[in-house]
Amino acid sequence: MVSREEAETEELSTVEEFILMALYARPPGGKGGKLRLQKIMFKLAEVFEELREELDFEPYSYGPYSEAVEEYRNMLENSGLISNTDLTEEGRRLAGAVWRRADEHVRKVVKSIVEFIEALNDDELLLYIYVTSPNMAEKSAVRENVMKNRVKIALRMLKKGVISIGMAAKLAGLPLNEMMKLAVRQGIKPFEAVVPSS
Repeated sequence: MVSREEAETEELSTVEEFILMALYARPPGGKGGKLRLQKIMFKLAEVFEELREELDFEPYSYGPYSEAVEEYRNMLENSGLISNTDLTEEGRRLAGAVWRRADEHVRKVVKSIVEFIEALNDDELLLYIYVTSPNMAEKSAVRENVMKNRVKIALRMLKKGVISIGMAAKLAGLPLNEMMKLAVRQGIKPFEAVVPSS
């Protein structure tokens, strides 16, 4: 006999399952929002082929955008499972069931991508996306401003402990040794490990 929960989760598409898992994995007090959901799904589609096949990301005003993600988000909202990008009580129950049913590797990947993206301010998120996926920045409305401040933004991310010194150098567009000197001058210890509290 199939439980109600199992029957409900089997009715979900792969994309809906990943959206629910991403929202379920969001840390308490996370920023949320459609911009972050789009970027989370973009990064997940880089890892999971089944998402890459479903979601056609294109360069847009704020980097990668998939109309399909928005359509699936709307369907989940119309079903009463989410409100904007927050899980409803029913949505949290169903997302929990999807989460528990998912493979451990999938949960780890989803959790790490969500936590990373949720830890970033908008300009940090956009800099990361624009540098790591430059083809998705070509139509950006804010790219010029973000790139103009890339060194300052990269140093802030390094100070927060969300990126390595190597990634900071890449985001800043500087050689590693120059980034290390800048970090030290700013009082940032570039080789100090940041251990998550969870």
